[in-house]
Amino acid sequence: MRIVLLVLPCLIVAMSSCQKQSSSPDKGVSLALNDRRKQTLKDIRYDVIFDIPSQKSQQIQGVIQITFNLNALDSALVLDFNADSSFVKHVRIKDKQVDYQFVNEHIIIPSRYLNEGGNSIQISFIAGNLSLNCSEDYLYTLFVPDRASTCFPLFDQPNLKASYQLTLKTPGDWEAVSNGKLISKAREGERGVYRFAETKPISSYLFAFAAGKFFKASKQIDGREMTMYYRETDTAKVNRNRDEVFELHAKSLAWLEDYTAVSYPFGKFDFVLLPSFQYGGMEHPGAVFYNESALFLDENPSVNRLMARASVIAHESAHMWFGDLVTMDWFNDVWLKEVFANFMAAKIVQPSFPEINHELRFLLAHYPNAYEIDRTRGTNPILQELGNLKNAGTLYGAIIYMKAPIVMRKLEKMIGADLMQQSLREYLRTYAFKNARWDDLIGIIDRQTPQNIAQWSNVWVKTPGMPAYEIGEKDYKTILTQVTDSVSGRIWEQPLTSKERDTQDGKLVFPNGDGIGYGYFRMDSLSKRYFITHYNEQDSIFSDPVFKGAMWVNIWEGFLRESQSNPEALIDDLLETLPKENNPLLIDYMLGILQTNWWIFAGQQIREAKQESAEKLIWKLLIDTKDKGIKTSYFRAFKNLVQTPPGLEKLRSLWNGKLDVKDLVLSEDDKISMAYELALKQPEVSGAVLQEQLRNTKNPDRKARFQFVIPALDSAETVRDRFFESLQNETNREKEAWVIEALGFLHHPLRARGAVKYLRPSLNILKEIQLTGDIFFPTRWLHGTFSGHSSREAAQVVNAFLAENQDYPQFLENKILQETDMLQRAAR
Repeated sequence: MRIVLLVLPCLIVAMSSCQKQSSSPDKGVSLALNDRRKQTLKDIRYDVIFDIPSQKSQQIQGVIQITFNLNALDSALVLDFNADSSFVKHVRIKDKQVDYQFVNEHIIIPSRYLNEGGNSIQISFIAGNLSLNCSEDYLYTLFVPDRASTCFPLFDQPNLKASYQLTLKTPGDWEAVSNGKLISKAREGERGVYRFAETKPISSYLFAFAAGKFFKASKQIDGREMTMYYRETDTAKVNRNRDEVFELHAKSLAWLEDYTAVSYPFGKFDFVLLPSFQYGGMEHPGAVFYNESALFLDENPSVNRLMARASVIAHESAHMWFGDLVTMDWFNDVWLKEVFANFMAAKIVQPSFPEINHELRFLLAHYPNAYEIDRTRGTNPILQELGNLKNAGTLYGAIIYMKAPIVMRKLEKMIGADLMQQSLREYLRTYAFKNARWDDLIGIIDRQTPQNIAQWSNVWVKTPGMPAYEIGEKDYKTILTQVTDSVSGRIWEQPLTSKERDTQDGKLVFPNGDGIGYGYFRMDSLSKRYFITHYNEQDSIFSDPVFKGAMWVNIWEGFLRESQSNPEALIDDLLETLPKENNPLLIDYMLGILQTNWWIFAGQQIREAKQESAEKLIWKLLIDTKDKGIKTSYFRAFKNLVQTPPGLEKLRSLWNGKLDVKDLVLSEDDKISMAYELALKQPEVSGAVLQEQLRNTKNPDRKARFQFVIPALDSAETVRDRFFESLQNETNREKEAWVIEALGFLHHPLRARGAVKYLRPSLNILKEIQLTGDIFFPTRWLHGTFSGHSSREAAQVVNAFLAENQDYPQFLENKILQETDMLQRAAR
């Protein structure tokens, strides 16, 4: 018999006369609950069974045996289970069913049932599905940061590392993979039973499994066997990418073992490629999950796509040491694992791409994305405060992924690469299979250097924003002077350089010419004009790709900040210089600026005046370039910007195969994206184009995604209205990548005027989005909603919402301010 008591705070007091707890635990895991459990619990082990039915609509049954040592009996035991109370079937201790309470997503067990020392609790349950990403023929878990407890009962906090032993019962034709090594696979009638070995101690957010109809490929490199699980049905694409994917993993793991002097800590190494996966990758030890499209590339990928693939593999591999072996103590230090993953990834990929200018790549991959947040009113420090794990997902973003590696590189330059490596080796040795904080690492470094690293860290890591600099003069020398900071007395310590050129107009100064300084470096109009007119001049300054990248970053930052910016002039400058550029990294960045300026700042009148000339130039560059990757970049820019009848006819001829461009190989994804653009820009043929593409799409996962997106492209506003209304229902937002793609078309600049009515309802459900979606979904929901808007009307919707919600959660208000910053600048 299952006993569930009604919950009132006073009832908890009655549970035991010696219990200190006198009120309900908050939803989520509060810092107080985290600290209490960290002090009293250890040696945790989970033995869990999931019985996965053949139908997606059926519930998953589960049983978990939790063993642990407890060193105090002065309060009730609090387990986390963020599901409906009816999902708890029974709780047993020593084969006897015991009383418990279900309070605010917690199972509370009175201390009278527990022992000081060893304990074992068995719970039968129905698995919650918030973090079970289910399709008809496969599913996978995603438990970061606190979502394990939405699936099954446990202690869901990162500093209670535990061993997991998993058994999965699945439909008989499914494969299954988890963190532990597969130790047996059996059949029970029509069912498969997979039993996995016990894991090393890991944090709850790193436990994972996937099951379903997957293909498998295995390879052994230097004695290490790896298995890849995937869904892609295009065998040519798989064969083209498979060996390189294995090689990149092998190189990354070997490099990390050498750098850290620590062997790979988790035994077996598998990885799972998932269609429409929410992230680029997720670092589950022994079972890394990836977005399939990030690893299986189309033919002739750009150098940025190749580098991105190598980087995400290196990033997730680095997490095996930084994040998995040593894990942050509390999620306010989540950036600590991410910064080392990105920092190491940048080092790992360099030997594989000797032809790439890695200084330029680091500049363009990190600085613009970090500035995109740091220039906004909603920016945040790298190290953020966190009172409850339920809000941990809001800490993620460009500051921890992009600014933090910049700061870490500055630290390495300050103390030297050798001391950095020595310190990280000590850090890993000291905290292996344990938890650590940023200040623990700073303490290790501080003991070995006379520099005041803690003081430097307080500015760069613990305060928000970015410095701004003006050109000044001291002792007859040009210097960069920090503008008075918004925080009193704050000095951003960093070395700064400028490039100079004497001209007939006087001395011109190009600030931050080496691209290393972080901040806003204001350029005067003469220097900007000279840079454009002398672009690619063959001398030591203007032929340097890093210098050119740094100047383009300065120009774009200045454009966004200056009140009298001229969108048409910037378009002219980009169209003038693109034919002179042959560096693929610079071309991709310049095309990105062009497209953002075109749709957000230029306005319809300027676009119409420039449309024909822009299309013709980009098409000519597409045809003329011999570089296959650059050709792909120009194709994607052309597809995005095209609107004239002749240009759309070219696009349609590429789509239906009547036009063939040498060395431009179009994949099924490309054909789908072209169909989207044609449907959007030629409403009179949209139905026919979309239905033809749907018939021609062979891959079942891509077909399902395509069917989901179609209503967002419909030429009838009433259909789009119904589609948007459907997104108010959480069930219809399960496939987050599909939702974000659809939002991009629903709010496309060509449809923005009619989509303003969707903005307030989208803001109204942001709290729900944050609680029910994965960690990046609130930001992506906002970005997909607002990135196509540039009108004052749209900006007023945001301003009114914030004015009417003065007590809105700060972490979500910051996300709104970050993702509507471009809209506000455009409206001004």
